[in-house]
Amino acid sequence: MMRQFDDPDQAVSWSAILIFFGALFPVISLLSLLFSSPVALTRLPNLLFYGAVAAQVVGAAFLLKQRRWAWPLTVAGVGVGLLFDLLQVAINPLNGLLGLLFGALVLYLLFRPAVRQRFGVGQR
Repeated sequence: MMRQFDDPDQAVSWSAILIFFGALFPVISLLSLLFSSPVALTRLPNLLFYGAVAAQVVGAAFLLKQRRWAWPLTVAGVGVGLLFDLLQVAINPLNGLLGLLFGALVLYLLFRPAVRQRFGVGQR
């Protein structure tokens, strides 16, 4: 019998769900920032953070369409997001820890052997 996350379709679907759910609050804060102080968006930390969120969302959407290039984009976006979540733990521990938990779970799902095989990662 196959375990639930050994099925690459389920693992990718759950990863996408977690990424889309995790992107809700950054998108709300982005909209708030755009309306209150659009100049603040041009600061490098804000650009990196919102770029990572965009990479995660775009990557997750195209993971669902099984595009090969979406796997590394999503992993990179989640990795940068995890770095920001580590910084967030010092400021707001609950949000930072939840972000770390979601990010770690997404990486676990994306690095499952069946998912990596589906996207041709680690093959020559």
